[in-house]
Amino acid sequence: MDVVLHSVLPFLGILVVLVVVHELGHFITAKIAGVKVLEFGIGYPPRVFGITRGETEYTINLLPLGGFVRLLGEEDPTDPRSLAAQPAGTRLIVMGAGSFMNFVLAITLFTLALMIPREVNIGRAVIAQVVPGSPAQMAGLKTGDIIEEIDGRKIESVGDASYNIRLNLGENTEIKVRRYVDPITRRETTTETVHVTPRWAPPPFVYEVKEGDDVDSVARFTGFDREAVRQAAGITTLLVAGKEIVVQEPGSEAISYTPTEGQTVEAVARLLHVSESAVSTAAGLPDQGKLTPGANLNFVQGATGIQIAPEFPFTEKRSLGPWAALQRGWQSTFDSLKLARNELISWIKGGSKAPVSGPIGIAQATGEVVKQAGWKSLVDMAALLSINLAILNILPLPMLDGGRMAFVVIEIARRGRRIAPQKEALVHFVGMALMLILVVVLSYFDVARIVRGDTLFR
Repeated sequence: MDVVLHSVLPFLGILVVLVVVHELGHFITAKIAGVKVLEFGIGYPPRVFGITRGETEYTINLLPLGGFVRLLGEEDPTDPRSLAAQPAGTRLIVMGAGSFMNFVLAITLFTLALMIPREVNIGRAVIAQVVPGSPAQMAGLKTGDIIEEIDGRKIESVGDASYNIRLNLGENTEIKVRRYVDPITRRETTTETVHVTPRWAPPPFVYEVKEGDDVDSVARFTGFDREAVRQAAGITTLLVAGKEIVVQEPGSEAISYTPTEGQTVEAVARLLHVSESAVSTAAGLPDQGKLTPGANLNFVQGATGIQIAPEFPFTEKRSLGPWAALQRGWQSTFDSLKLARNELISWIKGGSKAPVSGPIGIAQATGEVVKQAGWKSLVDMAALLSINLAILNILPLPMLDGGRMAFVVIEIARRGRRIAPQKEALVHFVGMALMLILVVVLSYFDVARIVRGDTLFR
């Protein structure tokens, strides 16, 4: 029941709204162009209810997977009121109107989300570490710098900083920081402006362990924290939840303790006021500070080579007025398009993995958003899915709007000579079959991921 309430129902609700708005774009432009609309359906057959108004039948169908518009003669131009009988420009407008409506919906949803009061993370973004040899170090950024602006945009949190860095991958980006003249007294600051180009696919930072090195010394030299060093060295730090351990320090009484989910050796050592070696020995884990000379430690680094931490983090409730929210909603929509482009290029260049998922995976992600961020965040997620639907449908793929538009463009290039309707229909049929196979394959991997207990966001 929890899965239905938090995952299935929200996902189906979002899907119906997105697809119905998409089809509404086709419906309105077809009506304006004089194309005969045979049916406007919400959901997919079998039919539950239908009513005819004018020449169009409006139906409610059993499968709540979106909606559809059935136009007269989408490939057959024999009837003068068919879609195929219209001028090429008209057909392009009708076919592209669905994606246009999804972009409009995304702007509307982002605007609405910004008008809803919600808790926002606040806390100046401080550079906690600069990787040696990285673009950040070469630009002159230093540990302790407070990021105030990136590419002219005000930075109020770690999330703001990360978002704007990803937004400017591959571009010469201006970063404005505030720096303490004396890090000890922290009374006087100066403002510095540097230019950094965030990398599409940052290479790992490699450190060769030298004789006498341990976790602490490598952490001091590289700037990476102790946990990152241990992770790079393959040192297991996570304790088994629910498995009791007996910690014994020389000259002290034994302490029995049962770790909880996610607790590490370091965390339990601090909690019990004992050494990490005592905890790791009790748990049967390797020495938490020992490294093997000659081993190469590969550290993951970000696009600019910095790690960012919040200074005095807190949250505050915020909302914007209609006009300010509309401006930000417009900006967020086009930022999302740019981020999607950047993620694709980064994936091609060997950077981040392309997160591909089917309907089951998206439903899982919907449930995770509801549980972790609340129902209000579904508005943001719906806006992003609307953008994805717009982009997907405008691509020149068979069966989709973009595929149909591609045939119109070919027709224009051939000076009005059309590809036979039967051949076009066959291409779209094959495209639909391949799309269904892809959905089945993605659904298999989605189910396998859920069974493993993994999340789409990891």
